[in-house]
Amino acid sequence: MIDNYLEKFIINSHKNKNFIKLAIEEVVNLSKKDKPDAKIILISDKNIWQNCKKYFVDYPKIYKIDKFLLKEPIADEFFLETLLQKSKNYDFIIALGSGTVSDLCKIVATKLEINFVTFASAASMNAYLSRNASIKINGHKKTIPAKLPLKVFCDLEIIKNAPQKLTKAGIGDAMCFYSCWFDWFLSHKLLDYNFDKKPFLILKDKMDFLVKNYQKYSFEDLEFYQIIIEILLISGIGMTICGSSNPASQSEHLIAHTIDMKYPAIALNNLHGQTIAVTLMTVVKIQQQILENFNEFYQKLKDFNINQEKHHQQRIIDFFGEEAGKESILEYEQKLNKIKLFKDKNLTESQLQNLKKELAKILLSEPELQKIFDYFQIQTNAKSLNLNDQQYQKCVENAKFIRNRFGCIDGITQSIN
Repeated sequence: MIDNYLEKFIINSHKNKNFIKLAIEEVVNLSKKDKPDAKIILISDKNIWQNCKKYFVDYPKIYKIDKFLLKEPIADEFFLETLLQKSKNYDFIIALGSGTVSDLCKIVATKLEINFVTFASAASMNAYLSRNASIKINGHKKTIPAKLPLKVFCDLEIIKNAPQKLTKAGIGDAMCFYSCWFDWFLSHKLLDYNFDKKPFLILKDKMDFLVKNYQKYSFEDLEFYQIIIEILLISGIGMTICGSSNPASQSEHLIAHTIDMKYPAIALNNLHGQTIAVTLMTVVKIQQQILENFNEFYQKLKDFNINQEKHHQQRIIDFFGEEAGKESILEYEQKLNKIKLFKDKNLTESQLQNLKKELAKILLSEPELQKIFDYFQIQTNAKSLNLNDQQYQKCVENAKFIRNRFGCIDGITQSIN
C-alpha cells in the first residue's frame, strides 16, 4: 500500500540542476490529462517566493503559469475565501510552500474539484501527504478531510535554503511520533478508541535511525534534509492510510491548538513545529509520570466522577469564548461518554502490567528527547513561545476539552477544578 503513496513524492537528492524545469514540465503534462488547455495557477506567499524564485527562474512565464502571492497568510476562513475566489477560473494549482500554503491549497482544490501538486519549500511540517488539512473556523482549530496532491516535489537545495527555524520546526513535528503512538495506543486499550498500527510501522525504522544517529548530522548536510523530509512525508502517508491525524496529533497538538485558540496574536508569531517542541516536552513528562504511577492513573480514571465535570461547559466558555467554546463542548462530551463506558471495564493486574510494559517500549524518554532538541538548538520552554508559565499551564489544563481524543493530558488534569 505504501508504494502507491511513495510514488507521489519526488526528492532531488543529487543536485539535478534541471529538476525544477523537469518538474514544471511534468506538472503541465499532468494538468493536460484533465483538460488540454488547462489554466494553471501557482500559489505561494511573498516571503517563500522571494526565497525560491531563483530556482524557478522564468519557468512560470515560459509555461504560461499565473502566480498569486499571499501576504503573511494563515489557514483561516478569510484566506481560504480569498484563494477560492482567485482560483475559481483555473483548472490546476501549484502550491509552493509548507504548512499554511499546503493546507489552504488542499482545501481550495477539494472545494473546486480540481487537481494540484505541491513544491515543498521547507522540511517544516508533516502534512504534505496527509489527506487532512488544518484550518481555523469560528476561532476553533479544525482538522478537515481534503484531497491529496498528485505529486510533492522536494528539491533539497530549496529545503536547505529555507530559514533554519523552519527545519527546527520540522524536527519538532517529527519527534512527536513516539508520544502520539503512546497516547493513541493508551486510548485504544483503555477507552476502546479505534487504533491502527500501520502508520507507526512504516515510519519506525526511519525514526529510530534518526534518534540513534542525529549527532552525525548538521544543518549543512543535504543527507540530513533528505532524512527529515522523508520522515515528514511518510508521517503524512500514515495519516492518510488510517484516515485521520491520530498518528501524528495527540496531546502535544491539543496543547498547541489550545495556545493558538486562546492567544492567536501570540501564536501567529510562532511556527507550528516550534510550539510542538515545547508542548511535546510537557507531554513526555506527563507520560513518564503515568508510567511511574500506572495503577494510580488507572484507578483515578475508574473513580472519575462525571458529576465533577458538571460545570465543564461554563469553564470551557470562560476560557475559549462563546464560539470556540461551543465547538469544544461538543467534542469533550463525546469523550465523557467514552469515560462513562470505561467505568464498567475491569483490567486485571496482569493486564495492567502488560499494558505498562507495552507503553514503556513505545515512549522516547524525556532525557533522550531533550538531548535531541538541545543538539539542534531547539528551545523547549514556554518563554520561547512568548507565554508566561501561568498562561502556558492554563493551556495545558484546558487542552483536553478541544477534541474527542483521550490522552495523557486527560489523566493528569481531570481532577483540576
